[in-house]
Amino acid sequence: MIEPNQTAFIVKVARPDEDAPEHLLTLFYAVIADDPESGVQIVREAVKEGAEVTLTEVRLSQATAQAIDLRPGYARAL
Repeated sequence: MIEPNQTAFIVKVARPDEDAPEHLLTLFYAVIADDPESGVQIVREAVKEGAEVTLTEVRLSQATAQAIDLRPGYARAL
């Protein structure tokens, strides 16, 4: 459940493909956090070291966050 001071952010993660290191895999994660920086940090801690983690401008509605069972403080791959 999103608290009044929290937002569900979408964070982009780019990392080398293990099978083809010359190519990047792009993944998107949803995360509920108090602010964008906290959201990026939560995702950064959830993915492999060396991945490029950037905040997008996209936000999830509370209804969507609940539908995918998104929990505060945890990153979920989309």
